[in-house]
Amino acid sequence: MSTTYPATLASLDDSLAQAHEGLRQLEAAKDVDLEEVIRQFKAAAESSRKLRALVASKLPETSWENREQLDAIIESNSDKFDSDRRRWYLPFARFARNQ
Repeated sequence: MSTTYPATLASLDDSLAQAHEGLRQLEAAKDVDLEEVIRQFKAAAESSRKLRALVASKLPETSWENREQLDAIIESNSDKFDSDRRRWYLPFARFARNQ
């Protein structure tokens, strides 16, 4: 599988951040491009599917309930994932997700 954990997670986080912004606009009773918000959710769903497939390909028996558990699974199995990229990426992903 050519997809890497960092790239897939970045894609998921980016599409979720964009969709979240659309939801904040709706919450403020602002106009939104509904098709764009839907596209962002579809992109997030596709990234999520790819991430599940990547994790399942390396750890077929694992399961998780939330993002923190997923991150912990990947951290505790770093030998199975692209550890060179992950060393710098995981702290960055956590930082970006909290912005």
